[in-house]
Amino acid sequence: MDDKTLLRLLRRDGDAGLAAALELYGGAVKRVVDRVLYDCPEDAEEIAADVFFRLWLHRRKLKNTPLRPWLLVTARNAAIDRLRKLLRSRTVPLTDELAEVLAAPDERQGAEILDALLPADREIFLRKYFYLETSAEIAAATGRTENDVNVRLSRGRKKLKESVLKEGESCHE
Repeated sequence: MDDKTLLRLLRRDGDAGLAAALELYGGAVKRVVDRVLYDCPEDAEEIAADVFFRLWLHRRKLKNTPLRPWLLVTARNAAIDRLRKLLRSRTVPLTDELAEVLAAPDERQGAEILDALLPADREIFLRKYFYLETSAEIAAATGRTENDVNVRLSRGRKKLKESVLKEGESCHE
């Protein structure tokens, strides 16, 4: 069934259309959500269901919209929003949790590489890539400007790249 036919079915018979959409795209939506919320299966299941509920709610507005991309982007964005909410609700301070994560044996190399960053830059880097915070959220949390956060992220990526390349060279010697 193509997307135009599926959208017509959704508008004509919401239950049958939703069942057909779940059959066609349910697995792909679930995989996208699971990749983001891999530690939270209950939340992942809820988000996947919400995505199809949103499809049902917007079924009359989605006239010629390709459904697969719409569903996958909606799923990814909803999962990231949920992850951010979950991470913000944690009461463990960032530095304590970071120490615990980086103390794991398979993370030691990552910890050594992150040590190349200044402590303030390390926090910004972790907030961006570990906690998936936006630059605006990081700026608000750290008392910096959004531009400063972006500059520090750029410099941090460059420094990490140099560190990784240097580490790779020493392995080949």
